[in-house]
Amino acid sequence: MKAFDHFTLLFKRQWSEHWRAYLIGAAAIVAILVFLFILVWHWRTSFNGDTLHGIFLILLFGAGSIFMSTMLRDLGDKQKGIWFLILPASALTKISIAFLYGIVIYLVAYACLFYVSLSVFVGLVVPAGESWGTFGFFQNGFYQLIFTFITFQSMILLGSVYFNKSQLLKTLLLIIIGLFLTFNGNVLALKWLTGQQNIDSGIPLGGFQFAYMGENIHVDPPATVNTACSILWWVVVPLMFWVITWYRLKEKEL
Repeated sequence: MKAFDHFTLLFKRQWSEHWRAYLIGAAAIVAILVFLFILVWHWRTSFNGDTLHGIFLILLFGAGSIFMSTMLRDLGDKQKGIWFLILPASALTKISIAFLYGIVIYLVAYACLFYVSLSVFVGLVVPAGESWGTFGFFQNGFYQLIFTFITFQSMILLGSVYFNKSQLLKTLLLIIIGLFLTFNGNVLALKWLTGQQNIDSGIPLGGFQFAYMGENIHVDPPATVNTACSILWWVVVPLMFWVITWYRLKEKEL
């Protein structure tokens, strides 16, 4: 019961201290969305593919990373950091508030802002009968990228606890380097294992494609491997980041 009371108080404190910044951030997101909608609509004949899903992802990850990096930004300031660490709440409670705001609340709020902005824009600008403006969150498994977003936000929060200065920039740099090494290392490993030098591969432990005697050969792992990889990337990895974040914050409190 005491932990729940601390959780409730921290939740209210987070909102009461930052609600103005949240409203300004929401207005900025809407403004950027409308600007991007105008660009895509004006040059709609020049864009190929589904641009709306691309816009959704750009701001989901871009604005989301900025928002999550502010959850524990007080740790970057010595005076504010000490005050934050001595708050009468456990490290788990503090991290839970960060995840609730940085993942759940942000995701719901952003989705609402996107759908409302798109609906208003389509109603005011797009002529009746035009198919432009159709957006399906559950189309072709698009919703699965939400799990990637959760993992991404978990890394951003870990960086804000681990680094003392320029947390977001350092974390993003490490993520980019990590992805580069992971994907290129995966391709090199497959070339070494198969002896083929023209391999086109996606995520590690996923399917890959190579050309053999003028034909494209596509290799898919068994369904059990795909399931295991999904559990690894979407469940195990985020939990690992959460545990490391909790442990790092616990260290700072001691």
